[in-house]
Amino acid sequence: MPTPKLSDVQTANVLYHSRLAPNYHRQPFLREDNRVRVRGILADLQQRTGGRRLLDIGCGAGFIFDAGHDLFEKLDGVDITREMLASVEPRPNLTTQIATAEALPFPDAVFDVVTCNGVLHHIDNVGEMLREARRVLRPGGVFYADKVPSSHFRKEVSTLNGDDPMSDLLKSEWWKIAGDAGRYEQLGIEKEATRSAMVQCYKKDDLRPEKLEELLTACGFRTIDIRFRWFLGQAQIRDIWGEDGARYVEEYLTLLLPLTRHLFKNLMIVAS
Repeated sequence: MPTPKLSDVQTANVLYHSRLAPNYHRQPFLREDNRVRVRGILADLQQRTGGRRLLDIGCGAGFIFDAGHDLFEKLDGVDITREMLASVEPRPNLTTQIATAEALPFPDAVFDVVTCNGVLHHIDNVGEMLREARRVLRPGGVFYADKVPSSHFRKEVSTLNGDDPMSDLLKSEWWKIAGDAGRYEQLGIEKEATRSAMVQCYKKDDLRPEKLEELLTACGFRTIDIRFRWFLGQAQIRDIWGEDGARYVEEYLTLLLPLTRHLFKNLMIVAS
């Protein structure tokens, strides 16, 4: 299949992820505890759908496949960065190919589950990508997206002044956002390329829960569950108080939504 023609944002993503590929194994979401969490979600989706075939959009180095390769008979993955696909572990039931999220090379209604992990903030036209995900899902199929950056969290942290007194934890989170482009520049990725690649974090605002629900509904999804997850300081609380302690705090903050939505770093979506 010929290489698809890429937009400016897609071209920036190829540059960004090709430079990131050698260090991709350091990404925090690759931790074993998150792999176990995601595997549990995939197992539940497989049971709900009787799923035999899964597509991962923006599959990268294959995190979703590593987590759930034995849960589905057939796995497919698409990505626009060859260097990322080169890191995917080969499996007998897995096929990967170069393709864009907005023009999937599959017929209608062939997948039981479509996943998208840590990808939506790299998509220029989220509505178009969601329409494609809906198109290739069979009736009763489920779309699952995770590690979607919360715009509420990013905006709230961005209002802070780095020179003001704050805890080391908050300072660290402020720097992750304020210094994002600078950190990736150390990997040879120009600041503007980072901003273009992370288009929904810097140039657009389609990842608000209200906007996502609107887009999902317009694409034909009828059951939509958008959840806030991974609150500020959750890793530190888990290390001190254990998994149960972190879960209790998460449940408490969830009860206080929407007042606490700016404290959660990510969103998770399950739609059918």
